[in-house]
Amino acid sequence: MDDGVLKEILKGIKGFRDYYPSDFSKVNYILGIMRNVSESFGYEEYEGPSLEYAKLIEIKSGEEILEETFIVKGKDDRKLVLRPEQTPTLARMIVNEQQRYPKPIRWFSIPRIFRNETPQKGRVREFFQFNADIIGVNHPAADAEIIALTCNIIKTSGLKDGEFICVINSRELVQNYIEYLGIENYLDVIKVLDSKEKYIQDFIVEDLLEKRITVSKAKEIATFVRLKKQKQEKEFPNLSNKDKEYIDYYYELVPEIEKQKIIDTLIKIGLDKDKAEKVYFFSKIKGEPSLFLEKISKLDLGEKATLALDKLRELATYLDYFGVINNCEYNASIARGLDYYTGIVYEFFDRTGSVVRAIAGGGRYDQLVSSFGGEKIPATGIGMGETVLMAILEDLGRLPPYFQKVDFYVAPVNKKVIKEATDIATRLRKEFKILFNPFGWKLTNQLEDAATRKIKYMIIVGKRELEQNKVTIRNLETGEQTLLSVEGIENELRKIMNTK
Repeated sequence: MDDGVLKEILKGIKGFRDYYPSDFSKVNYILGIMRNVSESFGYEEYEGPSLEYAKLIEIKSGEEILEETFIVKGKDDRKLVLRPEQTPTLARMIVNEQQRYPKPIRWFSIPRIFRNETPQKGRVREFFQFNADIIGVNHPAADAEIIALTCNIIKTSGLKDGEFICVINSRELVQNYIEYLGIENYLDVIKVLDSKEKYIQDFIVEDLLEKRITVSKAKEIATFVRLKKQKQEKEFPNLSNKDKEYIDYYYELVPEIEKQKIIDTLIKIGLDKDKAEKVYFFSKIKGEPSLFLEKISKLDLGEKATLALDKLRELATYLDYFGVINNCEYNASIARGLDYYTGIVYEFFDRTGSVVRAIAGGGRYDQLVSSFGGEKIPATGIGMGETVLMAILEDLGRLPPYFQKVDFYVAPVNKKVIKEATDIATRLRKEFKILFNPFGWKLTNQLEDAATRKIKYMIIVGKRELEQNKVTIRNLETGEQTLLSVEGIENELRKIMNTK
């Protein structure tokens, strides 16, 4: 095989990760918290297949998401995709068994998800995505519970109040207001509002290209302008002084760029200037829930949008009950791009300046299940990949240090006691995590091995001690050691574990 080809193969596919034990321990730390918090809220775990029909994803998530999928052809030439999200799978499963489970259904899942996107910080092509859903109840308290569950996961993982924010809006409010203005293509308008960051970035890149800046440098500067919105006055040590001047210049222009690009784009899709400006200024209303409700109530919204606003008002009450309202902000521009959202939507963002991408996102999708031909079942849920949260925690130095999860190292002093040491290790494995190397190693080699792996306790099995039906347990950090009876050794080891 050609050396160049071999080298490329050994690198692996870009955007797909190799999980060495120290890397996978970080992933497992976050996944473990997701699972434990979900179970503490009374959610049950489920799973679905990694492959789905492409048509299912197209119908339920929109054609745009198909552009980000990995397509596979089955033997029958049917187009399949590696699942780019879990909600369509969940909806399909509920349709097939919707009478079987008492409502509301509270389920969660942590599948591997595949997106054919350009890899960058916090974004890879294969990742674990936490999903939690409440199905069968149409009440803002269900949305509040999903938001509270997600806040709990983020805080338990290591972020503090003020370091993240849940931004909330209502698709129902936005849609009804847009239609009240006499605009028919509300989905196109929503997609424009949901893409405002992209329009800002595209404008900066185009402007820099006219200044003869390279494409890669223009994209880098545009990205840093978005980052600076979060990092504020923090410095970027790897950028030149000229780059920083551009960042400062465009950062000051962001509000004007946003206004110009959004209004121009709305006019391009058919709105007149007056309606485009009304939609834009509506989308700029944001703030902590009570302030948002006060501001937006002053607008002429129409009857349907006013009813949708009442749901946001009730949601705020339950967010307060759950103790997470201080982690939340209402923002009229948040719409979520997927077509199946019907009501309250929410996204979680980093406020430490670590990443631009959302930590999590979700919302209410009351018509997704019925669109498969089943009963109309209200539902709300969240999706959260582990990559963004892990990137933030790594930047902040808040991921726990890696160590091999071993309780005790069983070490025979020589070959003559390997049989007895094996019996002890096998017995203890029923209750403890035991590392045992029955290879005839000298005790000094085993001590070095345990030290390298940062294992604290070693159970030393020697012939003289066995004659007294005892073994030695040594604390490898302090050097202290004592004899323990082989009979009932589990009780003594439990005491040691309880004092670790």
